[in-house]
Amino acid sequence: MDTTPRTADDSTARETDTETFPAAAAATDEAGGAESTTEHPPTAADTDPVTAGTTVPATAPSTKPDRPTLRVGTVVWGLVLAAIGVGLLAIAAGAVFDVELAVISLVAVAGVGLLVGSVVDGRRRRSR
Repeated sequence: MDTTPRTADDSTARETDTETFPAAAAATDEAGGAESTTEHPPTAADTDPVTAGTTVPATAPSTKPDRPTLRVGTVVWGLVLAAIGVGLLAIAAGAVFDVELAVISLVAVAGVGLLVGSVVDGRRRRSR
C-alpha cells in the first residue's frame, strides 16, 4: 500500500480518488481494522461537536438580583452556633452557669429571630 500523499500534478493512475495519509493508515492497521482512506487528516473540527456545525442555543438573561440576599434562617442558625461556641469556651475557661436555662433561652431567642426576620423580609419584598 502506498502511503505517500498525492498531489493534483501526479500523473500516475489511482485506484481511488482519495488520499491515504500515513497516520490514518497506521492507526487502522494497529487496531486491526480494514484500511482506511481519508480526504484529509482529522482535525479538531471533525471531532468537536461545537465546531462541526452544531449550534448552541443562547440562554435567556438571568432575572436574579445582582447581589444575593441573606436568608434569615441561615443568619439565625449561624448566630445559634456562635452562641454555643462561646458557651463551650466559657465552660472550658471555668465559668459556671445553668446549661439547661441557657439552651432554653437560646432556642427562644432563635425562634423570635426567625419570626421577626421573616416579617421584615416579607415587607421588604412586598415594597419592591
